[in-house]
Amino acid sequence: MSFTSTASRSTSSRLARAAFAAGAFAAASLFGGCAYDPENVSFDYIKGHVSPELDGLTERPVDIQRNLAVNEDQTLRMFWADLGRTWLMDQPSMLSPYYIISTNGQPR
Repeated sequence: MSFTSTASRSTSSRLARAAFAAGAFAAASLFGGCAYDPENVSFDYIKGHVSPELDGLTERPVDIQRNLAVNEDQTLRMFWADLGRTWLMDQPSMLSPYYIISTNGQPR
């Protein structure tokens, strides 16, 4: 019995140390280096950092933020247009016998 509990304790201790070491290595890698240096113009540095300002294949972070802002704006405008159609407020009532000028600028 004591052999099994000692073996399981040493295994869990070994796993805990390995997890801590992996976490420490990841933190050191994340915070330690790989920073872009615009002053370094050597061939090896440029070869290793061909497109440092791009987050995707063709977009910088500011391009991604602009696309998200445009998408959010369009989504909200479409929501309000959908809400107007839901409540039948997108065009004048057809109940009047007289022609009513369209307020949305779209021909009937």
